[in-house]
Amino acid sequence: MRCIMESNPIPAPHDVELEIAPEDYVQCSEDGNTVWVHAKDGSTVGRFSKRFGMDVHRAVTEMMDGASQCLHCTHAPGTADDWALFCKLMREKHQVTVSPSLLLF
Repeated sequence: MRCIMESNPIPAPHDVELEIAPEDYVQCSEDGNTVWVHAKDGSTVGRFSKRFGMDVHRAVTEMMDGASQCLHCTHAPGTADDWALFCKLMREKHQVTVSPSLLLF
């Protein structure tokens, strides 16, 4: 099990000011078991863990407007199928591309 670190710049929409560096949207643990995904406002909107599963959340700015936190969360070890779903949900919900090759199973 290892993590392949890669730079994955995500263009910000023209009407939103980018507050974090594009290379900071996706972070991977040194042991290759956990990935965190951050929104344009800097809040953490996703975590995938081979040990603990996945959390797909709304951005803090959305929650401040009254939205609930969780979009899709699991509480069991993450599988390769879960990882593929996580990558898909990050793109759909937050327009952040997470490369499926980032984690190896």
